[in-house]
Amino acid sequence: MRPTQDLIEHIAEFPGIGPRQARRVVQFLLSAGVPFREKLANLIIESGKSTSPCTTCFRFDDARDSGVCSICSDSLRDHTTLMVVEKDIDIEGIEGSGAYRGIYFILGGLKTMTERKNSRRVRTKELLERVATNETKEIIFALSTTPEGDYTARELSKEIQKAHPNKKVTLLGRGLSVGAEIEYADSETLRSALRNRS
Repeated sequence: MRPTQDLIEHIAEFPGIGPRQARRVVQFLLSAGVPFREKLANLIIESGKSTSPCTTCFRFDDARDSGVCSICSDSLRDHTTLMVVEKDIDIEGIEGSGAYRGIYFILGGLKTMTERKNSRRVRTKELLERVATNETKEIIFALSTTPEGDYTARELSKEIQKAHPNKKVTLLGRGLSVGAEIEYADSETLRSALRNRS
């Protein structure tokens, strides 16, 4: 029973999956049969081999010799505008809106208000290095409208403006409702938030 329990505990670590949902997923996998489980296991392994994080924005994309993803290497995009998001999936929502043609930076997490030290997941140092390039003129914070998202945007904005007072720092407009996560926002809301950034 221990391998099954270990699997439940691992699946429960997925975003949006709790222990009960994890148990249901494992029960489905067990009843699905060996061929399905083997195919799923192989797809997970192959996916890990064929994708890698971009060396510039940290977005997962098909592995390339250059190490740079398809968005960062696209010369038709506006490389002077940098949008900062928390996680990979946020980019999908923004790209789906068709309202943004700049490039991205994935923070990897949010700062917590109760802990003054940076979370190891938040790429503060890498962001400041990215902003330091002459190419970047505007930094747009597109973080979830939660207390942690607002706090992270506020603290990082201060650091950027202190180090680079000539760079423009903006936040998405409040077309997004308080507490909303970027990945769940619809295209029209994202377009409105981009238009009304301040």
